[in-house]
Amino acid sequence: YGRAAGLADREAGVGVTEDTIFRLASVTKPFVAAAALKMIDLGLLSLDDPVTKYLPFFTMQAPDGSTPTITIRHLLTHTSGIAYDKIPDDVTRGSDPKPLFPLEENLRRLARGQLAFKPGENWAYGMSIDVLGGVIGAINGEISDVEAALRAHVLDPLGLNDTRFTVTDPARLAVPYGDGAP
Repeated sequence: YGRAAGLADREAGVGVTEDTIFRLASVTKPFVAAAALKMIDLGLLSLDDPVTKYLPFFTMQAPDGSTPTITIRHLLTHTSGIAYDKIPDDVTRGSDPKPLFPLEENLRRLARGQLAFKPGENWAYGMSIDVLGGVIGAINGEISDVEAALRAHVLDPLGLNDTRFTVTDPARLAVPYGDGAP
């Protein structure tokens, strides 16, 4: 069964079709997590590996000034201490109006920030999965090429041909709206 409803572009009156492409934003996080878990299953990564094994520069300071070990487990469970309210001003979240940087550059900027708490001591939603993306990109060959790892381990095996970090067919892209009611 397949069905499409609604408008892909309200102003132009273009309807949604079954092959309309939508921006996923934070829904990319489960794809990155699934790729990491697949790589763990393949023995390419371990839950207890320190992030610095793959990203040697990623040494954030805790509130007490120490530089604790952040593990893959911490990233996957949002217990790393990396919280949105503590990221440096020059880091982009991807959804803000700041310029986008290659992932490696953004992670280097993030690494200069401070953790909200020591890893494992609390929970906070933030950029942990972005860091995990850098890890799986590094394992796959290049930190900023998360998409290649996602394609190899999750997207291509599932036949998700339009799920990418760049839009291959802009004519099929729905206009993003944030003003709907309710």
